[in-house]
Amino acid sequence: MSGSNHRAGDRESTQAQQLFRRLVREWLWVSLFLLPLTAALSLSHGLALNNLFYDQLRRFTPLPVDPRILVVTIDDYSLQQLGRWPWPRAVHGQLLDRLSSAGAKGVLFDVILSEPGSTVENDTRLAAALCRAGNVFLPVLREGVARYGQDLGELLPVPLLRNCARGLGHINAEADADGTVRSVYLREGPQQAPRAQLTWLLYQLTEAEPLSPLMPGSALPEVTQGWLRSNPVRIPFISKAAGFPSVPYVSVLRGEVPPELLHDRLVLVGSTAPGLGDRYVTAQSGSQGTTPGVEIQANLLNGLLQHRSLVALGAWPGVLLSMALTAALLGLLLWRPRHALWITLGCMGLALAGSVLMLRLGYWWSPVASLLGMLLAYLIWNWRRLRVILAYFGWELERLDSEPKVLPERRRNQPATGDVLQGQIIALEQALSRTRDTRRFIADGLECLPVATLIADPDGKILLANRNAREVFAHSLVGQALLPQLAALGYPGLADSSLYPALAQLPGVEFRDTQQRSLRVELAPLLPVDSETPIGWLLSLTDLSVERDAEQQRGVLLRFLSHDLRAPHSAILALLDVQQRQPSLPKQVYGQIEQQVRRALTLTEAFVQLAKAESEAYQFEPSMFAMLVLDAFDQATTLAQLKHIHLRHSLDEQAESLVLADQSLLTRALFNLLENAIKYSPEGSTVSVQVSCADGWLRCEVCDEGRGIAADDLPQLFGQYQRFASAKGIEGLGLGLSMVKAVMDRHQGHISCRSVVGQGSCFVLELPLLEE
Repeated sequence: MSGSNHRAGDRESTQAQQLFRRLVREWLWVSLFLLPLTAALSLSHGLALNNLFYDQLRRFTPLPVDPRILVVTIDDYSLQQLGRWPWPRAVHGQLLDRLSSAGAKGVLFDVILSEPGSTVENDTRLAAALCRAGNVFLPVLREGVARYGQDLGELLPVPLLRNCARGLGHINAEADADGTVRSVYLREGPQQAPRAQLTWLLYQLTEAEPLSPLMPGSALPEVTQGWLRSNPVRIPFISKAAGFPSVPYVSVLRGEVPPELLHDRLVLVGSTAPGLGDRYVTAQSGSQGTTPGVEIQANLLNGLLQHRSLVALGAWPGVLLSMALTAALLGLLLWRPRHALWITLGCMGLALAGSVLMLRLGYWWSPVASLLGMLLAYLIWNWRRLRVILAYFGWELERLDSEPKVLPERRRNQPATGDVLQGQIIALEQALSRTRDTRRFIADGLECLPVATLIADPDGKILLANRNAREVFAHSLVGQALLPQLAALGYPGLADSSLYPALAQLPGVEFRDTQQRSLRVELAPLLPVDSETPIGWLLSLTDLSVERDAEQQRGVLLRFLSHDLRAPHSAILALLDVQQRQPSLPKQVYGQIEQQVRRALTLTEAFVQLAKAESEAYQFEPSMFAMLVLDAFDQATTLAQLKHIHLRHSLDEQAESLVLADQSLLTRALFNLLENAIKYSPEGSTVSVQVSCADGWLRCEVCDEGRGIAADDLPQLFGQYQRFASAKGIEGLGLGLSMVKAVMDRHQGHISCRSVVGQGSCFVLELPLLEE
């Protein structure tokens, strides 16, 4: 038997090893597929997700605004003051003279001057201003369409102006596939003579040696239709909440801007008015739709000044980084397969964090390729592991199905879904259920027996003991010798441990154990199929204590029923006979019971109303006070009719004023006042309600013609359980007015009372009116 178990264990180990080795081989093939795919995705710069991730991750690395930058805006206000565009170029010359006299360090004049002005005189004045300033940079545009048979060309400022400019530079912006501008080339132009970007020229003024700073970005040129481009950089936009300091064009022109604000500043002059000048869609545009070109130049200059220009990581370094992260996940999934989800999420988070960190260092690496590779790796990993589990299920089903079926098998109809996994799960569930039923048949049957039962081996060692047996012996029995346990329990004839009989000679007797329980012992051998030699013993101990005690108590109970219980029953019958001969007595008893029940209900209702009034569960809403008074009148009408009391109100337009109230509780408070007025008023009298408004307050007076309240009692009138001499002979608990006071306090109102003994009382409620 042990040999067969050892061989089964070897087969199981071999099968498990084969499944694992097959999974490892498959995972190596998956790696050979995923890593090149990750590389291809990393080289595919046209993925829309790249730009989406860039826009979102860039928000974690906001760039502060350099204080040296100042934007002079050609805005709507300037257009209103100076007239329609274009303005005479002499006006631009006056602006440049203002900036030069104020000591501006450099000026980026983002206005296209490729055509002659309206007059030569205006061009001459602007050129003179450019020459006097000596620090003004003018833009150059790229032709939109190449002329037939020629390469793309430049649109230069007119010769008179470009000869006086400090430098000429391009202001072209590059839009991505989604039409959003995120980058520029710092050098571009005709292949024979490319120019620097206009912002770069202005930035060089801030360096001690203008030719020393190295231009960021890859210097590897790209040539299209004779147009050369190099050194691409991404525009490091500031956060949407921030903004560059700016002043209107006309304010500078008129001298309204203090010179110290312009001194030693890098000034960018350009259009921000809608429909005027170049505008682009950027990640900063938001609801504005487009961003002016001068703001793009300002963002680019801001990054250059802080040495935070964003340069895209090289293609192959980016590929290697994406592949390395994906390869790390592939290895970790084999190392810790149970934590596949958390490992995948951790690696994805690491990729995102790495991208943000590189953005802070001035490099852009898109994590999209690595994220997609990791996602595919996780999905394929779960798919292959599921296939391995299915194979293991099939193998286990074959083994379990070959085992002998001791008990009837409970078959379940397999649904015709065609799902292999579901079918194998159902089959495995049936096989495991059959095995568990077989293995636990004896143990479960033994545990459920109603008597204490033990199973011992031929030598008397206890193998199994059910719940009742453990309760009888008061401890665990498995592994203990049977005869010493019976001796400790008080079995007769086992006092001497050296004279223990064999189990076959143990007689079945009934005895009293150490706890005075009546136990009957029965012993039966467990015989194999083909032998008469016992392979074990079944011993049962039946607790007969209840039966024996019941026999003893039966005599006592008969004596009790015959003598002790007969006397009180006779007395009860005698009392009933007396009650039948006096029929008026039950009516008096029932009347007293009814009175006490009504008082208990009244007390309960009073407590409930007071608790509601003092709670925080108020629901305020605008309410017409007259409607609340009418509701209270409806409730009090029946009480008034019983005492022939006239209810009268004077509800005019003032009573229709609105108050902020909890309608239910305020109506209840008004009813309490009416109820008290009716209760303490004589028959035939009148109870009146009058409503008025003044100075933002609503005033309601409830007056009666009753007994009145003594002046000494008025200060304690609204306390709980207060009963005064004037209420003598009237049912009440002293909680009604307490409830009214609580409701008024919660409504920010007031309640008061004026009364004269013998003439009646008048309760005054004051509530703040709802402002219209």
